[in-house]
Amino acid sequence: MTGSPLMPTARPAAAQSRKGRLRPSFLLCLALAGTLVLLAVSVSTGAASIPLSTVIDALFDYDGASVQHYTILSVRLPRAIVAIAVGSALAVSGAIMQGITRNPLASPGIMGVSAGSAFAVVVAFVWWPVLSYHAMIVVSMSGAAIGAAIVYGAGALAAHLGSAQYARVKLALAGAAVSALFGALSEGIQLYFGIAQDTMFWYAAGISGVKWAQVQTILPWLAAGMAVAMLLSGSITLLGLGEDTAAGLGLRVRRTKLLGALAVFALTGSAVAIAGPIGFIGLVVPHLTRFLVGIDYRWVIPCSAVLGGLLLLAADTAARLVNPPQETPVGVLTALIGVPFFLYLARREGKGLL
Repeated sequence: MTGSPLMPTARPAAAQSRKGRLRPSFLLCLALAGTLVLLAVSVSTGAASIPLSTVIDALFDYDGASVQHYTILSVRLPRAIVAIAVGSALAVSGAIMQGITRNPLASPGIMGVSAGSAFAVVVAFVWWPVLSYHAMIVVSMSGAAIGAAIVYGAGALAAHLGSAQYARVKLALAGAAVSALFGALSEGIQLYFGIAQDTMFWYAAGISGVKWAQVQTILPWLAAGMAVAMLLSGSITLLGLGEDTAAGLGLRVRRTKLLGALAVFALTGSAVAIAGPIGFIGLVVPHLTRFLVGIDYRWVIPCSAVLGGLLLLAADTAARLVNPPQETPVGVLTALIGVPFFLYLARREGKGLL
């Protein structure tokens, strides 16, 4: 719907919502600059600090005999790029889910999408351990779709049987229950088949040990998901007016939701397959982005992508500095931020303020 005659109808509301907020282009430039600075910090810090001058030398005058150069280009740089890519994917997934469902509690980690992906990957580790990275992402996407279907089915049933007043909170509770179920099944499978040691750090959401192969795998899926998200951005803005109003303006609501779901599955599935079920990036970042730039999803999507990458890169860098030389799973730090934020949103939602 981007570029359609309907968009002028949505522009005044979107422009009004940005009054007193940051200019989106300024936020994008600021976040990109912050990402570049943090990328340099991430590559130069860790169990062994490396001078920034050595990082520059490794990038422009690589010495294969230098251990520091190898560490920079083969260990730390791909890890930092994956952190940015995964953070962007999860943040955009959360923005799409919140925009399409008009549910402020929606995110891949809460609505069972990440848990379904992780469960499918664990099953693949047991029965198809030699799958390629691309095949693993397809398996992860399938698990994401199954998890989302179960959660939204259970949430719709709960809303139908009970009062619709707290339907959004019920959906979040259904997501938490399904995620717990998938988590228990995943852990049980890991213990029964003796793969817990191999998958423990991945399942705890850590990106230690990623290589350029994972970078090359995730980037095409990330690009495809981002492209679909940007194409849908204008339509998602219209959905904020309500499904009936959007349909009355000519929006094909079902097609928009279907394409949005496919984008979420591609983004979340690829992120979980590579980095594990990292939680709360998809919940926190879209809210922060809308607070800063307003509700126009033509800006919310790209700003969420940049801020999500920045946040996960910062969390991964901090995770390496918590207890060096030991690695702390980055999911632990994102949970410390996300759990209080989720409880705050759930409390507001329960009071009917959202």
